[in-house]
Amino acid sequence: MPVATIIGASRGIGLGLAESYAADGWTVHATTREPKHPGDLGAVAGDLTIHGLDVRDPNGIAALAEAIGDGAIDHLVHSAGVLRGVDREEMMAVNADAPFNVVGALFDAVARSAAKKIAILTSQMGARRGGGTPSDLYGESKCILNDRFREIEPKWRAAGVTSVVFHPGWVATDMGGRGAPVSVRESVSGIRRIIAEMTSEESGKFLTWKGTEHPW
Repeated sequence: MPVATIIGASRGIGLGLAESYAADGWTVHATTREPKHPGDLGAVAGDLTIHGLDVRDPNGIAALAEAIGDGAIDHLVHSAGVLRGVDREEMMAVNADAPFNVVGALFDAVARSAAKKIAILTSQMGARRGGGTPSDLYGESKCILNDRFREIEPKWRAAGVTSVVFHPGWVATDMGGRGAPVSVRESVSGIRRIIAEMTSEESGKFLTWKGTEHPW
């Protein structure tokens, strides 16, 4: 069966993705900072393995790569992120640095899979929209993520891997707020459909959960 790895799967979109892939019969590796208390992730049925991971911890990232070993990852989705309640250093470490540290550690597993696809969740708040860097700390961190993605994506593409960044919508999660207009199910459904259908022609793009291209 194909393999999906979801980084940041304890709640929200990441949890929804883990549930969706597992329900469709995929082998799923899902990460959470609290593996001994996984909450709803622990109730997901199917071929799912929970891994403890704080994305700021290089040793934890290395341990995840070791656990995957010589296995392959068809779809790697980095969903972990933080919106508020932390200082600038932590915001940048989680939102701007960690996605590339994680992908770097797992890249070989993606490259040896059949599908060879990577998706990193970003936000429309990180878009420059023709201007400078967003002033909001969260937006700044996502803007830096986007810029780094655009720099490194050609190297990933040259290795045969298709990758995109996603604005998943303003989703009704703990992070987005329960009054947000997009449900987790809608966002997950859109993200999964696009990842499944995307080809090398889409690689390097900033997409929305609806499949439209978002301006940088």
